[in-house]
Amino acid sequence: MAWAELSDVRCYYEVLGQGDPLLLIPGLGLTCRTWEEVAPELAQHFSLILLDNRGIGLSAPKRPPRTLADYSADVIELLDHLQLDRVHVLGLSLGGIIAQRVAVDHPSRVNRLVLVSCTDRFSPYLQQTAQLLGHALLRFSWEQFVRMSEMLGTCPEYFDRENAQVERRIRAKCAGPSNRRGVACQLRCVARSEMEPSDYRILAPTLVIAGQDDRLIPSCYSRNMAEKIPHSQFVLLPNIGHNPFQECPTEIVSRIAEFLNQRGAESGQSDSPNGSQRTEQCL
Repeated sequence: MAWAELSDVRCYYEVLGQGDPLLLIPGLGLTCRTWEEVAPELAQHFSLILLDNRGIGLSAPKRPPRTLADYSADVIELLDHLQLDRVHVLGLSLGGIIAQRVAVDHPSRVNRLVLVSCTDRFSPYLQQTAQLLGHALLRFSWEQFVRMSEMLGTCPEYFDRENAQVERRIRAKCAGPSNRRGVACQLRCVARSEMEPSDYRILAPTLVIAGQDDRLIPSCYSRNMAEKIPHSQFVLLPNIGHNPFQECPTEIVSRIAEFLNQRGAESGQSDSPNGSQRTEQCL
């Protein structure tokens, strides 16, 4: 357990494992606890840096963030605090959107990039989804909001098969302090942070992963995002929802470790002349 006194946040973070540094950025309303099912195995390959985003979990804001660039600035300050010039970056959902801002705004700090269950632009469909989440956050109890988010973020087959585990996860999220204010702030930042297409340029070798049954950010948006990143690799996970780290932890850790352990920018390239993405399935 450690805190870094950054410009705008007292940032909570944890470091574990050994190997190349890998920063993990959690999604909407999630803390570093979201990686519990995969952190032990990832830590066998990498030195993990787990953080709570500003205003979520144990990271106490000194100033509220206004845009996603503020979260990106927190990440860079944390790397400076840890005296790390360059790291792998992995982001889940909102964490993947923040990770893209880090890669766009600070390309020299990112070695390899892994984007899971996320998008680069909020289409009308995704804007409506975010607005519905905001309305639910305002009108539902915290437990109802957590339950709704868990249901929408989980593949139906997994939800039915592992319902007892899903219920334990819901109870664990509801047992701690409510993150209602922090989640509302994150949703406002997303609404203010659309990037111009001309500014969207990611240089790092990138792996994009999407669940075929993701209903929060459908996989078509991740696929479209991958097509904009030169020589990226796209992996579609059949029968998986929004959080594959919970639904297929072994498979996704194996795929991520394989990608991050590749050497040289050329290893992320496709053999096709236009640099199109390779689509794989994790069964």
